[in-house]
This record gives sequence, structure tokens and C-alpha cells, in this order.
Amino acid sequence: MFDPHSVLDALTSSEPVALEKLPDEHGVYALFDHTGQVRYFGVTVANGGGFRVRINNKHVTGSEGYSHKFSHAYNTGRMWRSRGPCALQDPRDAKAAKRLRAVFCRRHCRAAYFSIRLLGTGRDYFGELSALEKQIQSIAPPSMRRWEKLNFVAEDEPKEMVDALIDELGYSAELRKSLTRQTELFTLRASL
Repeated sequence: MFDPHSVLDALTSSEPVALEKLPDEHGVYALFDHTGQVRYFGVTVANGGGFRVRINNKHVTGSEGYSHKFSHAYNTGRMWRSRGPCALQDPRDAKAAKRLRAVFCRRHCRAAYFSIRLLGTGRDYFGELSALEKQIQSIAPPSMRRWEKLNFVAEDEPKEMVDALIDELGYSAELRKSLTRQTELFTLRASL
């Protein structure tokens, strides 16, 4: 199909784009964290839409702990929520934290993509994409694969960036208290 070294080079040397500007095409992609570092390589899936749906929607707003990398990586501090039952968590606080996380990811994270058009009938296009993904992951440095496993360690909250975003969005005192409660639950959970 494609040489994994060439695709890896294309993904890591191209200028990453804002998540909402991703096309609806299919292929291989790299996710960049808020510091501009590559943390994950993935592919679009047959039933998951192109780059825009897979990354801007699924990775940003999907469930923590699954294959939704931004959602899991930034499930921390004021952007934390318990996906499962949590007696101490107010559902409104959790919703506010997840909303803030989505805005943060869309504002500060980026992606690079390598479009690969469908190659004709009778071929397992998405199977070939998955094989290419595995080849790229096998040659990429570990620092670029930090988010590869399920339940990887979330990032530390980038406090100054989150502070600036909350100020920019004009969050009320009550909404800020909601996010503080989420941080307290996150800290409590981490200490157990």
C-alpha cells in the first residue's frame, strides 16, 4: 500500500491543523497534544466517518478510557469527570468539566493527516489502513506513542492555559465552583 516510513515522515513534518478544519477524507493521522508534540497515530474507521468525525468528534468528545484519545488525555483537574457512577459527583459539574475539556482540546490540540483514497473494489481498504497504522506505530519513537494504550496516564492539567480559557469564555463564579469541585474529586480519586 504505502511505505510506513514515508507516511510517518509526512505526518510528523507537516504543519498540524486545527481539529475543526480536518477534511472528511480517510487515511492515517497523528494527534498532537497542547504542547505541539505527537502523542498518537491512528486511522479512520469504516463506520466512523473521515478525519473530521474521527478526530474532532470522537477523540474530543468520546468516552474517557476507550479509544478517544483527547477525551482521555485531558480528563484531569478541572476538566475531569467520572464516566461511571460516582456518588460524590454532581452530574451538572461533570457536564461542565467535559464541555470545558472539549473546548480546550479544540482550541489547543492539533492533528496531521495523510489521506489515502479508496483503492478499488475487492480490497480490504480499512484492513490495509489498520496494517499501515500498526507498521507506523512499530517504527515511531515511544514519545510519539504515549497515548497508544487504553487507560494511559492522563496529562497533568495545563493550569495556566485552562485559567486563560475559563477567563476568555467568561465563566460565571458558579461555573468556576463546579469546576473546582471536579478538581477536588479528581485529587481525591488520585489519592486513593
